[in-house]
Amino acid sequence: MKETFLREPIGDQVYFGSVRDERYKTNLLAVNLILPLKKETMTANALVPMILERGYEDYPTFQEFSKKLNFMYGASAGSSISKIGDRAVLTLMVSAIDDSYALNGEALLEESAKVLMGMLLRPAMKDGLFDEKTFALQRQYLIDTIEAEINDKRRYAMMKTISLMFEGEAFGTDRFGMVEGAKAITLNESVDAYHRIIDEATVEILHVGMGDPACAKEVCKRAFAPLNRHPVALPETDIQIGSGKVKNVTERFNVTQSKLCFGFKTDVTPDSPLLNPMRMAVAILGGTPTSKLFLNVREKKSLCYYCAARFDRTKGIMLIDSGVEHDKIDEAKKAILEQLDAVRSGEFTETDMEFASLSLQNSFRSMGESAYSLELYYLTQTVLGLTGSPEEQSQAIARVQKDEIIEAAKHIRLHTVYLLTGENVK
Repeated sequence: MKETFLREPIGDQVYFGSVRDERYKTNLLAVNLILPLKKETMTANALVPMILERGYEDYPTFQEFSKKLNFMYGASAGSSISKIGDRAVLTLMVSAIDDSYALNGEALLEESAKVLMGMLLRPAMKDGLFDEKTFALQRQYLIDTIEAEINDKRRYAMMKTISLMFEGEAFGTDRFGMVEGAKAITLNESVDAYHRIIDEATVEILHVGMGDPACAKEVCKRAFAPLNRHPVALPETDIQIGSGKVKNVTERFNVTQSKLCFGFKTDVTPDSPLLNPMRMAVAILGGTPTSKLFLNVREKKSLCYYCAARFDRTKGIMLIDSGVEHDKIDEAKKAILEQLDAVRSGEFTETDMEFASLSLQNSFRSMGESAYSLELYYLTQTVLGLTGSPEEQSQAIARVQKDEIIEAAKHIRLHTVYLLTGENVK
């Protein structure tokens, strides 16, 4: 059964979208709160869904909430934080088996919607405040999450590269915000952030599963109906190719392996005709086990432990990250940029194109294997103002021609080179 995405408004800047697919034996419901990406609100924004996922008015403790989910045949609930271009996305989700598998005919999809709306709009509060223990626990969890990302040196180097590329912009800040901000946030500030989010967010509710979402849509519609909200305008994502002046930054830690990262800006927007050629260019360069970076820089020249390229269409940037020996940094840097020049010059074969195309097509087709992946795909499409299923994306990839790939590669401009290396490396 081919999935079809249907979306309609159910309130003031509140939308309900659904993908029905009989491959799934479950139903996933996610409520996505979309806000302008602002540096000063990112940390508080990240904390709120972490608190909301722990329970709500009817089940105010985590133990009671867990029992409720267990009675729903082991349903799951959670939250996530993401950035889509210059927009922040705060997500709460509930997943449960389809009603047809319930032993006593329980309406699990409708109940899932009630739980989701309870988490979002009826949080567990006393005297207008979140539970102090829950607040303290989740604030520490947020701090630990941010610090864990910093301690992962490969991830830290990538984050640092992005922060240098977008210095002074909210996009340059980690999606969870800053450790200092997390440590400083108070209980009252978290409640203020919650009310601001509910008031100002554009809301995208998505269902992915085999069940009829009509009952869930009605629950969500009724939940939002009494609210007098003031949704704010969402910004258009700023995508620029950059000035051409390269930023070089070296940072020193006690590390045994250097991390060499390149940040490139392009002017290829999510709706550009060069988007799929750009995806192909990046895959040929460093997106597959047969890519130029992998075969030439890693395998043939043995200059790095890993070397990969990725493209973020929501912001029009390409990143290359590699792990290199301290004494091979300059050689690796030269070799990596030579491979990019080779793609720009069309020095790749039909076989290179075929492997890259099949890899990209498979990544789109495999999205249907996970309800979570499919929900994220359609959410991203919606936030970017785009249409088209993963299968249609796959078919578009298959039509990309060599001259288009070369043209796309010419839009890749080096912006930042970041090196994380040892304290005593010259």
